[in-house]
Amino acid sequence: MMKSIFVGIVAIAVAVLSFYQEPAMAQQTGVELEREYVWDDLHRSCVDALHGQIKKEFDASIVYLKYAAYFAQEKINLPGFEKFFFHAAGEEREHGIKLIEYALMRGKEPVNKNTFQLDYSYKVPAATSGLSALEDALKKEQEVTLSIRNLIKTCEGDKNDYHLVDYLTGEYLDEQHKGQRELAEKIATLRKMTGSDDAPKEGRKLAEFLFDKNHM
Repeated sequence: MMKSIFVGIVAIAVAVLSFYQEPAMAQQTGVELEREYVWDDLHRSCVDALHGQIKKEFDASIVYLKYAAYFAQEKINLPGFEKFFFHAAGEEREHGIKLIEYALMRGKEPVNKNTFQLDYSYKVPAATSGLSALEDALKKEQEVTLSIRNLIKTCEGDKNDYHLVDYLTGEYLDEQHKGQRELAEKIATLRKMTGSDDAPKEGRKLAEFLFDKNHM
């Protein structure tokens, strides 16, 4: 009887000690529990970076619209490239809209009205070819991807905005990487078809025409 009572007391003592040791162990291992949460709590630096990404998405859309219009001209007349760039412009515009919707969902302003101004200054070079346009598009996509990665870095770390970081990593970066791979494949194929830079101009034009018909 006394032995069972003693064992019971020891068990209770161990349980009490473990209860008090858990917070101490959490502090020792560097784990800090969040004590409060506000639904619209998004760090200012993260909001600013998000606004910058929204602008970058719309600016990329404008660049692609200009390329689409270039290939739609009667003297250029490459409908495959035209369709490709109109589609790319639509995707970038959709990305910008989705980020605006995200900012609103988190209780923040969609854009910074004091700094938000779209960039219409880009001009498609007069001698642009299908190959150079695709190469420029890949550079633009890499620029957008780098901006997304920097946005993620801004919002993680001590900011710890898990939801936005997960959203950007899982949805945006996945699409960016797939899009860049597609562009790289098109560039490689077109280079094979057109040959070297010193190949006859007529042959390069014919290769571009066939690529437009079959690969865009």
